[in-house]
Amino acid sequence: MIKTEAIVLSSIQYGETGKILKCYTQKTGIQSFFVKGTHSKKQKISALFHPLTQIEVVYKENKNKSLNHFSEVRQSRHYKHLHSQAEKTCIALFLAEVLHSVLKEEEYNPNLYDFLQTSLLKFDENQNCYADFHLWFLLNLTVYLGFYPNIDFNSKYFDLVEGISTDANPGHFFVDGDELKSWEKLIQLDFFQQTENQFSQNQRKSLIDLLLKYYELHISDFRPPKSLEVLTVIFN
Repeated sequence: MIKTEAIVLSSIQYGETGKILKCYTQKTGIQSFFVKGTHSKKQKISALFHPLTQIEVVYKENKNKSLNHFSEVRQSRHYKHLHSQAEKTCIALFLAEVLHSVLKEEEYNPNLYDFLQTSLLKFDENQNCYADFHLWFLLNLTVYLGFYPNIDFNSKYFDLVEGISTDANPGHFFVDGDELKSWEKLIQLDFFQQTENQFSQNQRKSLIDLLLKYYELHISDFRPPKSLEVLTVIFN
């Protein structure tokens, strides 16, 4: 039996009372689970399966099938606001969709799991200045995906394809001017020490477009999340 903490990335209804979950686990990486009776009176556990909920599961890994089954499941870390405040819920849905798309390896990565867990708890805790969180999160997630920007703050351009700063116009996807200033400001941002939001609505819109293009250029089958439109409306 395997006992591990996990973060719910997606939950798909299966039949009247079942769900298929995709989770990123602390010990075994990406795993999918089939859960029965999520709406029964005896098993009111559906609240555990909201996007980015942190749970602890016990299961026997079935290497011959794509779906595993819990023998035990409980909430491991409790959010106070993430699933009860509209803005935070929209951000959570957006980030869960991104994570569902980019986390595909079954092998575990304890440093990545620690980043996800710690960041989400800080996001939940921060009540005053979290409008920039999704930007900071997507940028710093690239550390673990392997394409964190190699920035030189004295250069004129940032080449989105190569992921590096340059003084020569790349001639393809690049950042310069005011967008480059915002890009560099985001790279210097420390959300854990942040005491106020750093970007305007227009700057956030520009940065999220840049980040998603950056992901598209470095992850072959990445597509912008469907929840992006809702996120844009919330912050306009």
